[in-house]
Amino acid sequence: MRKYLYLSAVCVCMALCFVGCSKDDDEPGGKGAMYEVTIEQSGDFRSFIKSVVVVANGTRLKDGATGESLASPLILSDEELAVEKVTLTTTGKAIEFAVSGSVVDGEDGVVNEPMQWVVTVYKNGKEIEKKSLSFRDGRRSVWMILICIIIDVTA
Repeated sequence: MRKYLYLSAVCVCMALCFVGCSKDDDEPGGKGAMYEVTIEQSGDFRSFIKSVVVVANGTRLKDGATGESLASPLILSDEELAVEKVTLTTTGKAIEFAVSGSVVDGEDGVVNEPMQWVVTVYKNGKEIEKKSLSFRDGRRSVWMILICIIIDVTA
């Protein structure tokens, strides 16, 4: 239970870090880009507790599997990450786009097989970032990995 509280606190902190922008921060001329993030999981990913925060400043997100429109920032819990692949796209042009994730050991005392994440970010249909991460469990290990991809169109 302590791990779930810790993971929730980390997710809230990550979300708050990304929400500091307002419409006053928009780039002059209303420029932006369409973004897509794909998170592919393999290995023993169901034995780990996972969360992902996705922020698209200036637009909403769309779930690639269901087509559902989602507000930004979006926090995906372990329940939403129980599938092998998650794809989210912006519904309009985003001024900034950020993805952050965390993984912790699912059960104390139980050694899980490793899991992998491949996180790919596309900007206007072109791959701009790809991260491959492996998470290994150990008897007394708690793994916390953050994936931070912040793309500012003004750069």
